[in-house]
Amino acid sequence: MGSTGSTKRAKRRIASVLAAGCAAGLLPVATAAADSPAPAATRGVAPEPWEPYVDQGFTAPAGYTCAFPLKATPLEQDMVKRVLERHPGGAVKREEYKGPLVVEYENTDTGATVVRDVGGRGFPEYRTDGRLKRYLAVGPVGFGMRDGDDFPKGFWIVGGVHVAEFAEDGTRGFSVRMGPEENVCEALES
Repeated sequence: MGSTGSTKRAKRRIASVLAAGCAAGLLPVATAAADSPAPAATRGVAPEPWEPYVDQGFTAPAGYTCAFPLKATPLEQDMVKRVLERHPGGAVKREEYKGPLVVEYENTDTGATVVRDVGGRGFPEYRTDGRLKRYLAVGPVGFGMRDGDDFPKGFWIVGGVHVAEFAEDGTRGFSVRMGPEENVCEALES
């Protein structure tokens, strides 16, 4: 049974998380064909058109996520995003991001670099004031964790399915963790 049983269990767990994401409103629910009536749960909500998205990278100061300054530079990308739902006042409530994204991470103190694929799918959910509330990631996707967050400090590349929760006070942590996790800070320490 070995890996086949493990693979089937993992697929069932991922399917359960994705189903829960749909039920919680984090993921879009597939709509019925145009010539048949849509189920009541999917009527009236249609994603907006895809548009290009360009990741600009970032530079984080020493101590923010890593003990050293961390620079992220996109090397390859062809990303798109779309709005899935808006708040009643028009502000974005939920979005979807997808597409290839390969990033070079650099310890700017030593010049050490690593390259990682972070081109998974992301489904952020925002509060009415635009701050993040929740982020469903079907990895690989990157997340920064800081001192005081509900997860070890670092810049994490997560695979599989992860849900990051963002508290009102700005602290963050994962409520769902299914898949590999790598702290890029550790890979760049030497």
